[in-house]
Amino acid sequence: MLIYLSILENEEDKQSFQQIYEENHLKMYHVAFHILNHQMDAENAVHDAFLKLAEHFEKYRKLPQKEMTALCVHITKNKAIDIVRRVSHLSREEVENLVLVDEQRERQPQVYLEQTEEQKQIRSILEKLPEILKITLELKYYYEFNNREIAQTLGVTTKTVEMRLYRGKIKLRELLENEGIIE
Repeated sequence: MLIYLSILENEEDKQSFQQIYEENHLKMYHVAFHILNHQMDAENAVHDAFLKLAEHFEKYRKLPQKEMTALCVHITKNKAIDIVRRVSHLSREEVENLVLVDEQRERQPQVYLEQTEEQKQIRSILEKLPEILKITLELKYYYEFNNREIAQTLGVTTKTVEMRLYRGKIKLRELLENEGIIE
């Protein structure tokens, strides 16, 4: 904790950062561990995420708690994926497949290729969603959080999570239809 606080300039920022750390470090660890399946790597991802947050704290310090939690989770996810890339020397697409592909998929080459292409298209469409809808959908379908866990992670009610999932799926469907991916 001291390393993060030493980056910050004033006492108010240090107290605020410490509160953010206490409220979010376990959620962030959960996300990182889900991606990496390794305790030390997950801890490293959380550490890297907090370093990034501390370095750019002047930009983020005024965010409301819910958005701060979402930001912490998002930064951690990206740091965990960076670790996977470094460790295994995989391309961006391979990393996303590693994280996003259902391990129960059929092992037939044609089916795998079709699923891979579909995942790339869906991932590209997901990037076009508003950030809060994208994060909610990722937590639900990629990280397999239940609605209660999502609510705790984002600091909202389960009703809000249900509404964001509903709106996110509608928006995702619209984008998929606009791109001609589905009818």
